[in-house]
Amino acid sequence: MYSFLCKPRLYVPAVVVLSLVLSACSSLVQKKVTTASDWQASNEQAVSSFDSSGRLAIKDQGKGTYANFSWQNLGAVQTIEVKTPLGNSVGILCRDNIGVIAEDSKGQIITATSIEELSQRMLGFALPFDHLNQWVQGYWIADEPYQLLPDGKLKQSGWIIQRQLQNGSRNPRIIQLNNARFDIRLVFDEYTDTASQISSQCELRQRLF
Repeated sequence: MYSFLCKPRLYVPAVVVLSLVLSACSSLVQKKVTTASDWQASNEQAVSSFDSSGRLAIKDQGKGTYANFSWQNLGAVQTIEVKTPLGNSVGILCRDNIGVIAEDSKGQIITATSIEELSQRMLGFALPFDHLNQWVQGYWIADEPYQLLPDGKLKQSGWIIQRQLQNGSRNPRIIQLNNARFDIRLVFDEYTDTASQISSQCELRQRLF
């Protein structure tokens, strides 16, 4: 999982192609760029559960990589699976009330207290998945400083976040995150609201421990 993401130089030409493909595909789907009034305060408990999948592109100081993802947010449990462009799973990362646990393609298990901490340890940089499930639904983190920019973007936790929605729905189509170092783009091919589940532990944690 993480060796794939740790070698962006191998995928720079593909990222250029991917950007063109994503732009072309996105133009075929009607979407709405959100405004400042579309954002609202919330917290982790107020975020709806969802099941989603799509494509992820990351540029780090001009160097890029990309992957496919499937992402489940089920109340207390959040699971992200990263796949190669060909659809092969390269690892699963899950967060629950205990912390974060990940399994790579070789079966190695790594734990941490947060997704950002784990990605920092494994990738060398922190991915903002600790708050991303709230940002994609149009919420800012209520107990952290934030700023709503004139162009409808949210500035919080060192990131600038822009949302594009599918017309006629509040479901996200494209999420763009930028800071001084990274440009992250998520394109959602599927996004379905689901019911929260009672389980408070990752399936991976239950299986192993």
